[in-house]
Amino acid sequence: MLLNDLFSYTELEESSDSLLKFKIEIKANHAVFEGHFPGNPVMPGVCQMEIVKEVMCSYFKRELVFNSVADMKFINMWLPNEAKYVFLDISTDAIENGFKVKAVIYSDTKTFFKMRGELNGSF
Repeated sequence: MLLNDLFSYTELEESSDSLLKFKIEIKANHAVFEGHFPGNPVMPGVCQMEIVKEVMCSYFKRELVFNSVADMKFINMWLPNEAKYVFLDISTDAIENGFKVKAVIYSDTKTFFKMRGELNGSF
């Protein structure tokens, strides 16, 4: 798990039943950045996807896994030394055993990541 190790989050007051809004804080000195890339840290794409999953699991208090990803785009490089705090918006639609999600990670000036997919798990 990356939650509380690589990142932490707080829910923002603008959240609603179908749009969840979070502020993500990255620990820019995390060991993952030593290898990705030494001297020029970049948030790995797989970690961005994992942040979406782990926030969903924590928020809904249940284990979820990606069942499918229909679309994923890495729009700008997320440099943790420049963007220690970012925002995560997740639009959710309940489906059998899970959720359809649209997620975006962004800062005040850049969008880093967008994805659409399904997370499934047990209740």
